[in-house]
Amino acid sequence: MRNWRDKEVKLINRTTGKEVKIGDTVTSFRGEKAKVKYMNPPHKSSSSGFVNNYYASVYDCKFVEL
Repeated sequence: MRNWRDKEVKLINRTTGKEVKIGDTVTSFRGEKAKVKYMNPPHKSSSSGFVNNYYASVYDCKFVEL
């Protein structure tokens, strides 16, 4: 995946620091569990990207450049 700067990125869990991939289970800030079906990296500098149509931060995740 590439972000708005055309840099390679990966999604990580902010708490554990581990990479999150399609098919992994994530927990929202409400305590709801969901499987990652799709993700979209940030499309501009002020964007956080999306996981399952929610902001990545909903699942305590963030995209980082490699």
